[in-house]
Amino acid sequence: MMHGRTTSGAAIARHIGMLAAATSGPVTALVVQADALERINHSAGMAMGDAVLAEIGRRLENFAAAEFGHDCFVARIDGPRFLFVPPAGTAPGALAAEQRALHAVLARPLVGDPSGRISIRLALARFSADVPFDSALMQATGALARPAAKRDGAQVSAAIAGREVVLRYQPQYAMTGGAMVGVEALLRWQHPELGLLGAAPLVTAASAARLDCQLTAHAHGCALAEVRDWPDVLAGIQVALNITAADLGDPGFAARFAAQLTEYGLAATRFTLELTEQAMLANPASAAEQLATLRSLGCRIAVDDFGTGYSSLALLAQLPIDYLKIDSGFTRALDGSDRDQIVVRAIVELARALGLSVIAEGVESERQRDLLAGLGVDMWQGFWGSGPVPGSALADLLS
Repeated sequence: MMHGRTTSGAAIARHIGMLAAATSGPVTALVVQADALERINHSAGMAMGDAVLAEIGRRLENFAAAEFGHDCFVARIDGPRFLFVPPAGTAPGALAAEQRALHAVLARPLVGDPSGRISIRLALARFSADVPFDSALMQATGALARPAAKRDGAQVSAAIAGREVVLRYQPQYAMTGGAMVGVEALLRWQHPELGLLGAAPLVTAASAARLDCQLTAHAHGCALAEVRDWPDVLAGIQVALNITAADLGDPGFAARFAAQLTEYGLAATRFTLELTEQAMLANPASAAEQLATLRSLGCRIAVDDFGTGYSSLALLAQLPIDYLKIDSGFTRALDGSDRDQIVVRAIVELARALGLSVIAEGVESERQRDLLAGLGVDMWQGFWGSGPVPGSALADLLS
């Protein structure tokens, strides 16, 4: 993974060479380019331009880990260009399917960008032993484009009807004692041709087709059906489900979720509903109403990726929230950044003042876990404990 610095072409070529040797074939990667850097440097200063590049790198790292696991290679090549190399064995079609979703993530409004958005272009690059690294990179750069939408509504409807929406569960551990105390349910797309994909392509298509609420309801139904059939040993495990801005803007969302709980015979107290800062702020009045109803049922509420958005602290104090989840970008930077440790400590102190608990995401080492514990974080999740697994594997992890 990258930490904001430019990586030499030789280092990138070595990594790709090792992947090619391990797979005995070509390596497909993704070139990412931000087009508006000169404009930002001119209008807001070089420091802001550097901050924008760092934010693009952080989003790219988070996306890579969420969609492909923690064995991805993300590097800044030069200036505004980045390279994303998925783990060995990733099908070229799978990476192509993720392009539009990644574009949507990277093109979200950035703090300090005068236009409110930044222009992002993507291209697939194919590296092989018989083509020099620089030549393959130049060819991909020449093909940079913005991904176009294709059959969004049909894709989502087919995925729902064809039982292609599946769930994986990432364990959450208590800092004190180390017990597994919860799981986050993560949507995956069992694509009929490309195999298991991350959530982003399907979620992006659903948002474009305005089928967000239908996809959420279907995913929640799949999760509740599985939880209902889990063995008794998992009865004390808290299950976190993700919700979107569209869900919070739907006046019928809370009632619909309550009806699903009744249908599957499950107690609301067993579930935490997670929303991002952006979802919380998209429609504050509706969010407050929906979250209050869900909290009255007994559900817990968590704000995901905290510290990376545009939170209104006044709104944070007013909404019925139980947990703040620290973005994995802060966790990755803890080892070498005193400033990031200060930010995490400030989030913990804010949470304590509001009576909230804190969960850290993206823990990949014992040192990171220990640093977070020293900063006062209550729970953690990440590949150092376990990656996302099928529900059938959770009982073994618990024991």
